[in-house]
Amino acid sequence: MRNSSLLALSITAGLGLGVAACADDPPPPDEVRARISTDLAHVLREGSAAIAGGTEGLPGAAASGMLDRVLGTDSGISPRLRTALTSLTARGVRGVRPADGPYDPDAGIAFLNDKLFTDANHLGDGIYQVPPAVVCAQTAVDGSGTPVETIDPTCADHLAAAQLRIRVSTSGAQLRFAIQLGAEHDEPLTIGLEHAALSVTIDLDDTWRAAVALAKLLGEDLPNAALAGQVTGRFEILGTAHAKATLDIDRAVSIAFAQTGVALDGPDAFRFTSAKAKLLAIELDGAAQHGSLALGLGATTARLVADDGTGPRHLELDLPGVTGKATFGAGLPLELTSVSLGDRTTTLLVDGRPAMTIDLNPDAGRAFAARLSLDAATGRESLEVTPKLDLRMAVDHAVRGDAAPVYDVTQLLLDGSVRADAIGDRLEVLTGTLRLTTSPAAYGFSATAGDCVLAREVADAPSGQLYTAWTVGICL
Repeated sequence: MRNSSLLALSITAGLGLGVAACADDPPPPDEVRARISTDLAHVLREGSAAIAGGTEGLPGAAASGMLDRVLGTDSGISPRLRTALTSLTARGVRGVRPADGPYDPDAGIAFLNDKLFTDANHLGDGIYQVPPAVVCAQTAVDGSGTPVETIDPTCADHLAAAQLRIRVSTSGAQLRFAIQLGAEHDEPLTIGLEHAALSVTIDLDDTWRAAVALAKLLGEDLPNAALAGQVTGRFEILGTAHAKATLDIDRAVSIAFAQTGVALDGPDAFRFTSAKAKLLAIELDGAAQHGSLALGLGATTARLVADDGTGPRHLELDLPGVTGKATFGAGLPLELTSVSLGDRTTTLLVDGRPAMTIDLNPDAGRAFAARLSLDAATGRESLEVTPKLDLRMAVDHAVRGDAAPVYDVTQLLLDGSVRADAIGDRLEVLTGTLRLTTSPAAYGFSATAGDCVLAREVADAPSGQLYTAWTVGICL
């Protein structure tokens, strides 16, 4: 089998770098290393502090955990968001997070300065060769148990054929790193570094063209595919322990893959599209322990072929969008606004037939706002929605080809407010109505202000399946 590691590396790099632009005279190697030591270190350290402090304002998960049980989901929103954000700045540079140690930005900076942007690797005019030791190193253990680092010869041959280099230049206050590939030293990819920002652009058109050129150099076979669109990300330090990250779809994204000889617009191809959108914005202030998040996924579609062992099945997802804004802070409630799943029903088709549909507030503007508050003294959370939360779902298990559970949730309606206990096993309806509609209908419930809803796990007598049974009673 032909080794494709370098080709995969080039495509992956294309999904994390951007399009080159005109630049000033190249900086000398010592200036490049100094900028990495100061600017990159500043971004990583302040970003880490912003994430660590800013996520302290996230509430717990008692109320959301109870709703997870109602819907049969496991979102774990608060702890998972905190974990994801904490690791964000630790994944961009090799060696930043040791396998058995805490986050260490100095390790990644040392790798770049000591292994890549060295005087020995500088070819002049801001051009740096990428030696095999950087890309193709592998560690083995000799007969005495001593780790020995060697170079993968196949990887080294592919690296030489690709003529992979990095051109460093400046444009105003920005330091730019442009990837060069091939004999013509094409530059489809770049990343920009400023003292307080990293800006990244993914240009799928240029990335695919670079992959095609590299495949010819290496004698690789590329899949039947077409990629188009552009995505830009930016991570900016706004102050001490204060950072903002944004991700935008600048041009509509379109990705298609198929086997050789299969039409990319045919039923057997994988296709994904997503409209131009302000996809994500996260701002975290570690000093003030507060932050905000805005989500703006536009209309998105996906088509794929899956085989569950009974033969190929064609799946089609039509997601009109996912939007919402959140603000949070230590000692403050989590405020959600403009939460929506777009302007129409979300559908999943299997072999052209509806297998699942989801509607959010179809009779109330298809959006809602919510406030999630924590009582620090008791550990209890309360959730209030406006105008209401009306989530409707329909599942056809015969079309999906799976076994039906004891019951399906077909509607969750909260028109008012609820309060959860500290462990999330009981909901008290504070105002309005909380209703769960199921299929079969006998497993649902309806509760009004003053009622408490208790959850317990029960084994279904005929099948032995576990399910959540609900009991409604007066709160004591």
